[in-house]
Amino acid sequence: MKKAAIFPLFLCLTLCAASIAGAEPFDCQTPPFGETLKSLNATGDFVKYKEKGGVEYYNYTGPCRLNLHEYVAPLVVYAFVDGKLYARIVYILGSDNQDVNENLLVKNLTETYGKAPKIERSGDWTHLSLKMDDNVKYKVKFNRKTRESKSAMYYEPLREAATWGAPTELQ
Repeated sequence: MKKAAIFPLFLCLTLCAASIAGAEPFDCQTPPFGETLKSLNATGDFVKYKEKGGVEYYNYTGPCRLNLHEYVAPLVVYAFVDGKLYARIVYILGSDNQDVNENLLVKNLTETYGKAPKIERSGDWTHLSLKMDDNVKYKVKFNRKTRESKSAMYYEPLREAATWGAPTELQ
């Protein structure tokens, strides 16, 4: 290979490696809502598995640890609207862990985000909601009998663009 061709190839490889190495790690506990998939996926850790109603759903395969991983094995999904991070949706199918209860959820939300959630009860379900800031809301639906839960932390400015309905419905 000629010396003249080696330098541009070396420069290109160096810049690619620097852009990947310089990328901020994804914060799954407090996701950077509104950021583009392109900027968040420099390392290819987001894997698309579904698209419906203008919303694209991704698994995140990179290093990520939520506080709730200490108690349960959650299914965590990220939703993108117009190529921007819209929501983090978490499903927990149920737990044999007797420590998983409404009090634990309230405690973890309060300790993690510095605010106590609003609590409502309906039948076997407890609904927790927390306004993170003007743009981000967090809602949890927890079944006190089965310990099943569904939650969504979502970016309010992109809610209208999600034609399938907002994740706050948690159905």
